[in-house]
Amino acid sequence: MKKISTPPSELEALRHKAEAMLKLGLKKKFAIPASKEEMQRVVHELAVYQIELEMQQDELLQTRLNLEESLESYTELYDFAPLAYLTLDRTGKILKANLTATQLLGVDRSSLMGNRLGMFIVSDDVPQFNAMLERVFSSRDHEHCEVTLLVAGTHASSADRYLSGAAAPEHGHKVRIVAVQSSNGRECRAVISDLSTQQHVEKEDASPQKLLIHDRMTKLQRKGAGADSDFNHNLLDKVIHSRIRFAVMSYLHSVNEASFVDIRKKVRTTDGNLSVHMRILESTEYISCDKDFQARKPQTIYRITLKGRDALINYKNCLLSFAAE
Repeated sequence: MKKISTPPSELEALRHKAEAMLKLGLKKKFAIPASKEEMQRVVHELAVYQIELEMQQDELLQTRLNLEESLESYTELYDFAPLAYLTLDRTGKILKANLTATQLLGVDRSSLMGNRLGMFIVSDDVPQFNAMLERVFSSRDHEHCEVTLLVAGTHASSADRYLSGAAAPEHGHKVRIVAVQSSNGRECRAVISDLSTQQHVEKEDASPQKLLIHDRMTKLQRKGAGADSDFNHNLLDKVIHSRIRFAVMSYLHSVNEASFVDIRKKVRTTDGNLSVHMRILESTEYISCDKDFQARKPQTIYRITLKGRDALINYKNCLLSFAAE
């Protein structure tokens, strides 16, 4: 185990605390041995005891480091999740928010905290949102509502002006809010999904995409005869069209299967960021995930599916068709 040093200030503080407890009689004072042999035995026992304490301290410090790394990973996963996550109190006041929520609402996190979510909803939909909050805090079930936001996701300046009372922003996205009461009963967790984006993705199913690619290839074949062809970015698979997801799909296509650790090393990203992209690929059934054990340690193994291979090939063909112009 890698030895982790403790700052001298912490050790000094612990010593002062121990001396104070001994002085106050909170700990039993040690009797001085009468013989030399007894003294040697006591010194030996104290030396062994000191080594045991140092080993325990190293284990505790390592556990602390592991917990801090896990917390950092989950923080990244929370912040960079594809959906907006919020923590609200009974009045709808925003207590916590991830970065996706700040982008959707168009306000930085410091300005968002303490404001009510209802401020970002069109006035006609506010009663519907308030009614959902009442249902959430009166039961343990998941509740939802569909409302329209006041602020478009990327217009932070408009949101800031709205919060200051200078001007009312224009209507933004139609969203679905799903919320459930937390264990303490004083707040709830809410997830906001952009319905306009979701509907757009649902329309881009694999079969129409193949027809678009076929149509694109036909136009390229006719180009020599003077036929016109226009660049159409909608041909690209939105799931694969990401640096990390494309790298993951390409790597799995070449090796058939790989562990989470191996994939992270290949694509060079953090645990939290990679976890988000792997969940997206799993949700579209482009990859599969299995839990395994190696050397008594749990390991996550990913494989590319037949659907994922077809999607990757179509995506590459689409890129080649653009490059052919």
